[in-house]
Parts: sequence; structure tokens; C-alpha cells
Amino acid sequence: MQAVILAAGLGKRLRPITETVPKPLVPVNGKPVVQYTLDRLPPFVEEIIFVIGYKGQMIRNLFGDAYGGRTLRYVEQGEPLGTGHAVAAAAPFVQGTFLLLYGDDVYGQDGLARLVRHENALLVRRVEHPERFGVVELDAEGCVVRMVEKPLQPRSDLSWVGACVVQRDVLDIKTPKSPRGEYEFPDMVNVLIERGVRFRTELADLWLPGNTHDEVRTAEEVLYS
Repeated sequence: MQAVILAAGLGKRLRPITETVPKPLVPVNGKPVVQYTLDRLPPFVEEIIFVIGYKGQMIRNLFGDAYGGRTLRYVEQGEPLGTGHAVAAAAPFVQGTFLLLYGDDVYGQDGLARLVRHENALLVRRVEHPERFGVVELDAEGCVVRMVEKPLQPRSDLSWVGACVVQRDVLDIKTPKSPRGEYEFPDMVNVLIERGVRFRTELADLWLPGNTHDEVRTAEEVLYS
């Protein structure tokens, strides 16, 4: 299995730290945040594809061509046109089933291990205010009906945390830009669901986003304890 790690973001909310390093290399207790996830990857993952952009050469310089016995590849996103655009950039290297991860978030080892047992599945968490998140709606059998960004009337308290296991077919899907002017990966998943692909969910045992200074401080506290 391959893992695709999105690592091209600008990290505007983490300035001034990200004026000198890309988001995945923001230090958390003295360790690049993405390294926590690299160390928690399931043993099924044999190759890692970094989608890089802003200061991406620093990621390449740090990790090189291999990490933890796994081969590393790098692909440039080019323009920052959203998560869907970033994932599609990895298409030349992806061969089959792959694990998608955000390079600035920390995931728990157990959640990722359960996730990769599926052919298609999303890692989720329960939230108190789902209207503020990307919500995952399920049917009576526990399969995903659709993903909805910040719904006014949420039908679920499950939020996607940016990790999933999916087949390469998703990379061939073309969707229009979202209202934000970007290509969104959840829109690509919704197309697959409409075509009859069944997505399951697994609850995250740990998920620490790293988009803001407060979130980085929280991650430091949790990972230090």
C-alpha cells in the first residue's frame, strides 16, 4: 500500500513560523509534526508520496529518499488549488489502494491501523458543533451517504479528519471548483459514493490538527504527556 501525504500548504495561520519552514515541518516538542504520523504508519504502507509545494525542498532535504524502511517520492502540486488538486498531483505514482493523510496533522496509530483494513473508508471523530466542520452522513448500514461542508442542519456529529483509504479511481474524477475557488477532495469522494462505491468509517483514537498556534500548543501538551 502507498500513502499520499499532502504537504504543500502555505500555513498562513502559523506565521511567522511558516515564514521559515513549511507546515509539515513546524516543530512540536522539537520534532517536525509530520514525523509523528510517519512513525505511526501501518506496516502495510511500503511507499510514501509527499505532495509538496511551499518550501517543499526542505521536506525533501530532511527525509530524502527513504524513511523507516519505506521509499519516499515527491511530487510538486504547483498552484495551491485545493486538496482535490493536490491529491490528483500524485496520480502518476499511485498504483492502487492508498492511504491519504494531511501532513500537518497528527493521527493515532490504532485509528490508522483500523482504517487500512478497508478498501474505502474515512477516519472520523465526533464533534460538539458539527455545523462548523465537514460532516459525514451515514445510512442505516453505517456506510457514508455523503460529505457536507459546514451544513446548516447537520444530520450527523461525525467530522472527517483528513485521513482516508481509497482506490486510485478517485484520481480520475473531475469536479468543479468549490465556492472557495478550490478543488475539494470531499467532492471527489461524493462522486464515488453517487456511483455506488461504499465507504465505511473508523473513529480516530487520536487526531491533532496543526493549523493554528493554539492547535500546535495543544498538540505539544497531548504528545508530551
